[in-house]
Amino acid sequence: MVGGGVCAVLDYETEMMAEYVADMTVRVVLPKSSVSGAFRKFVNQILSSTRLPSTTVLLGMNYLAKRVNTLNQSGQFTPNEGQMWKMLTVALLLGSKFLDDNTFQNRSWSDVSGIAVAELNTMENEWLRHIGWTLYVNLDQSHDYNAWLKSWKEWEENKKFHQLQQQQQQSQIALRERLAPIVTNIHPEPVRHHPLAFQGWTHEEIIDQERNGLNARIAHAGAYRGREGSWQGQYPNAWPQPQAPLTPPDSGYGTPEYLNSAASVNASYDEWFAQAVNGGYNRHYKPSGHVQATAAQQAGFLLPAARL
Repeated sequence: MVGGGVCAVLDYETEMMAEYVADMTVRVVLPKSSVSGAFRKFVNQILSSTRLPSTTVLLGMNYLAKRVNTLNQSGQFTPNEGQMWKMLTVALLLGSKFLDDNTFQNRSWSDVSGIAVAELNTMENEWLRHIGWTLYVNLDQSHDYNAWLKSWKEWEENKKFHQLQQQQQQSQIALRERLAPIVTNIHPEPVRHHPLAFQGWTHEEIIDQERNGLNARIAHAGAYRGREGSWQGQYPNAWPQPQAPLTPPDSGYGTPEYLNSAASVNASYDEWFAQAVNGGYNRHYKPSGHVQATAAQQAGFLLPAARL
């Protein structure tokens, strides 16, 4: 006989088996209802606490289906959700007692399910009297049990297949995110830097900034107008300051143009000096030696005439 006691290592995933048992129980007992989150949590708690093997769980589902079919044939079976919880607990209790003589007591099942021990005893006694105390099922030859075993295997395979698909999709999404193109355009839009803060500027940005600033200053200077009534307005071009032409490479010091211009300036200066001397300035002109002698006499160093 297959053991139905507590298993150190379960042959199923607890959450997956709990989902299957919850779905199948609702289909059997309340086929027109949907599975509630509270009932899923209740089934998960039962399986996690008792750690029943899959054989015991599926045998309990077989007991539950037979019991419900018998009650439906009587025509007086109108269960509710609370009654469904109790019936599933008793079905698992009976399956555990049939496969394992050293099993949980009803007090332990009461602690796990939250159902009173007295109510569990009453429901178990009524269930056993209804089936004539016959719990025996040949697991190898029972058509009903093998149908449940096949149902569970197919459900488990489909569930794992869908989980694998979801994992692959998530992996593909994560891979696409990792392989997404890197944005290399650091400045997708023109960046407005503070004129005094050049940190982080590229060489091209600095050149553009200086060019724009120079053009702005030139435009501002050309657009300047003197205030009405000011001396700039009364005396236009008081100090004309024409811009100097660019110096060609063949002009400058040592070129014929420069020498001719320098000679003309010197000639004008010589002519002015000659006119100044002829005009009377020569009367005050004294040779340099006379000036020196006069200075010596005033200083008291005049030598006797005999010595001269």
